[in-house]
Amino acid sequence: MARFVSCLAMAALATFAAAVPAQQAVVVQGALCRGEEPFWQLEASRTTAVLNRLATKANREVMFRGAPQAFMSLAPAAVVWRGDSTHLPKETLVITLREEACRSTMADSPPLPWRALLSLKTGEAMMGCCTVLAGYDVKVAPVADFAKKPPEDWARSLTELTPAINVCLAVGDARAKWVAKAGPAGNGMATVRMIQASGKAIDCETELSGKGAPKIAAVSAADPPLLGSGNPLYYPARDTAPMVRCGKLERVTGRNGATTGYLHYDPC
Repeated sequence: MARFVSCLAMAALATFAAAVPAQQAVVVQGALCRGEEPFWQLEASRTTAVLNRLATKANREVMFRGAPQAFMSLAPAAVVWRGDSTHLPKETLVITLREEACRSTMADSPPLPWRALLSLKTGEAMMGCCTVLAGYDVKVAPVADFAKKPPEDWARSLTELTPAINVCLAVGDARAKWVAKAGPAGNGMATVRMIQASGKAIDCETELSGKGAPKIAAVSAADPPLLGSGNPLYYPARDTAPMVRCGKLERVTGRNGATTGYLHYDPC
């Protein structure tokens, strides 16, 4: 009897493990750093970094091409970003980040979670504080399979809705961070709920074909919540990929295999 119960428990555990999707890998995407005495700022991504030396007149802003290398298993964790400048004469940027509270020496502000040491040439080093940007590796995110999505998932019809979504996202005054929901509205029309950077929601109505001028309307806080809105979110493919580290991220691809956007399920 005990053996039978043990087998049942193992079977239940296996079923639970199969039902819980494997967490997607979180990777370091870049960092935002600043320092004083001398003043400098750095904005780094997975491929480039821009260094702004605020007190330097010549070559005040310099771009570097390189990549980060993370050592998250260390205690405390560390990240090294190394790259070469895109101008001549060539400079090599090396910035080492250590995960520890770092407070500005000039301002009374909350500490940042990473300390940085930056070097460009022999005998020159600068200190600063950073915020490390980390999220799912969008390059290896699974490709969305619309045929397998349940009927209540609005993204099931994303292929049909894409022309209307693209038109709505292109409206200058309504440039949105993401689409919360889209769907057909009858008579060849579609409605797209978008969320702006400020968090404000707007609705866009346009033809499913993407033709014609879209109509934009602000969503009032008094309006009832839109059923099924916000899960998933749809991020259009832009210069900067979405930075998410919870839920599940899927890539949306076009006929040529190129990524056209991302679906984010169970956002936090």
